[in-house]
Amino acid sequence: MAGRHRKTNAPKWKLPAGIAAAVATALPASMWLTTAGSPDVEAASAALSLQTPPISSVTPPPSTSSTPPSSTTTPPPSTTAAPPKPTTSTKAPAPVKKTVPAATASCSTSLSGTKPHVAQVGNHIKAKFGVKNIGGVAGRANASDHPSGLALDFMVDTATGNAIADYILANQKDFGVTYVIWRQRYNDGSGWDTMEDRGGATANHMDHVHVSFSKSAKVNVSC
Repeated sequence: MAGRHRKTNAPKWKLPAGIAAAVATALPASMWLTTAGSPDVEAASAALSLQTPPISSVTPPPSTSSTPPSSTTTPPPSTTAAPPKPTTSTKAPAPVKKTVPAATASCSTSLSGTKPHVAQVGNHIKAKFGVKNIGGVAGRANASDHPSGLALDFMVDTATGNAIADYILANQKDFGVTYVIWRQRYNDGSGWDTMEDRGGATANHMDHVHVSFSKSAKVNVSC
């Protein structure tokens, strides 16, 4: 109809999604360029920068350890044995009993009329070697210690005579011995010397040990 205006619908413009995204990105940039230097804009930008940053979307993997916290961990029981406690006893140890050796009897000072110290040694040899026949004081035609009681004759076999002669010479000073005659040999402490043949077993001292002593000597022997 005349005089009426037709209402014309304005065309609707639609932008593709890619172009819309580009426009959305460009608009803030253009706004920043146009508002740069403005105090209000700079304050707003600073406030935005102080906001809490976004939380990372990466979630750390859960812990697989089954060990409880160290504060609740119970230490394993100790396997080390406790040291023994020191002894505090003050009891004194029992005294050790000493064995007192039996007293030995002194040898007799009497033997076949000889001097006391000679008799002591003679009785000691008698007890030690089991000699039964011992000669003492006796008369002699030649020089001898028998008449003065300073000599002894031990009537024995060869084996016993050897042992007696060696024993007396080993203790010559302690026994106060001057010399020994045994089996036609003479020994004053310096070794054996062969004697002359006197014509018989007894005269050559083949059956007895002759021992001569000093005139005075202090001996300490037991029987």
